[in-house]
Amino acid sequence: MSTVQKLFRNQSTSVAGRRGMTIRIAQGRVWLTRDGDIRDYVLGAGDSIELDAGGRVVLFGLEDGFLQVDTPARAPGVWTGFLARLTWMGERA
Repeated sequence: MSTVQKLFRNQSTSVAGRRGMTIRIAQGRVWLTRDGDIRDYVLGAGDSIELDAGGRVVLFGLEDGFLQVDTPARAPGVWTGFLARLTWMGERA
């Protein structure tokens, strides 16, 4: 599912992040911070970030712009990585 949101300069918004969610900046610049991540990000038009874990994501508009949030129908589960690793180990044998 994909949603587009207008974000004005000096406006903030937050989303409940999920693993596999992608946040794309279509226009403008935003400051992004996430729960559990000591880094902050400044993203401009054309930039995106894919979340590798859940948690609150806060976005603050440094300029007027638009952002797109792409949420996967189902977040990749732990078993997906586990099964991929088993397959890889089987190929090495």
